[in-house]
Amino acid sequence: MSPLDGYFCATCKQFHSGLPTSYAADFPDSYASIDEKEREQRALIGSDQCIVDNEMYFIRGLVEVPIIGFQEFFLWGLWASIWKEAYGEINEHWQTNGRENLIGPYKGRLNNELREYSQSTLNLKCTIRIQPLGARPLFFIDEPGHPLAIEQRDGISLERVQQIASALMHKNT
Repeated sequence: MSPLDGYFCATCKQFHSGLPTSYAADFPDSYASIDEKEREQRALIGSDQCIVDNEMYFIRGLVEVPIIGFQEFFLWGLWASIWKEAYGEINEHWQTNGRENLIGPYKGRLNNELREYSQSTLNLKCTIRIQPLGARPLFFIDEPGHPLAIEQRDGISLERVQQIASALMHKNT
């Protein structure tokens, strides 16, 4: 049995089958902060792209964090704000084979707050690298001293993955 097959939860003190190694934000925080009644008038959102007030542009991507001692990555599915021009170029090539060689990289800022870090992740600078058709862009944190950047660079321990799982599994309970 692999350590990724389950873990002892620090929150509820129970054993949980399967250790989640990816978490995703459903929306950019800028979208989520809009009153639900206003969202339809103020925003356009799809599974991977979002525009708010025709002036804020977001794409969905992944922050890959190596898990120390394993081949797998821990994944944060997050949203990043980008310039209108970059958004247009990405959108224009969204369904283009070989897009990863045609466009980017881009500069952006994370638009999700991850409370699992001691420092804010909201507006954290990142580089966005477009991936092959069918794969979400990868976000690389550009602020080397931030705890998320350190984990992305150096890896994350299995214990830290379990700590995050324990906190997020019981977030709404």
